[in-house]
Amino acid sequence: MSNHIRTAAGVAVVALGSLGLASSAQAGVSGPAFYVDHELYRTVATPTELSGTGAPEHSWDTIYSFGDAQRSVATAAPGDRDYNGGRWQVHDVRFPNGYEAALTSGDLDDDGVLDATDEVLAALTAGDAVDHGVVKYFVCTVNKVPASQL
Repeated sequence: MSNHIRTAAGVAVVALGSLGLASSAQAGVSGPAFYVDHELYRTVATPTELSGTGAPEHSWDTIYSFGDAQRSVATAAPGDRDYNGGRWQVHDVRFPNGYEAALTSGDLDDDGVLDATDEVLAALTAGDAVDHGVVKYFVCTVNKVPASQL
């Protein structure tokens, strides 16, 4: 196995871990897993791997995975006009200048976390976050975390 393939596989495992999913072989309800528009969501994991299906780019929503730095950020949720029903492409995002620099440039509401797409895009635009591309395609549900469980 080449180093590039090992690195991509490792990033995919980290991406799933940051979503509260240990591996694609496990399924079940997660705890709080990712943010959408400043709201915390959880998921029900499914053992799916949809890489290489040839599905058009517009049929996926994006999850930005930050490894162990913080919870991921997704671009859509149920009720959003462009929500694609839980079909996801996971992007590996890293912080070349450190996580604190990404917060300085991206945390637009000063709540101490990147928790919306506009905040991720601000950090990317500033160069304090770098998108290393898609590392996984899969399906899972999106469920808002009830206030009683926060």
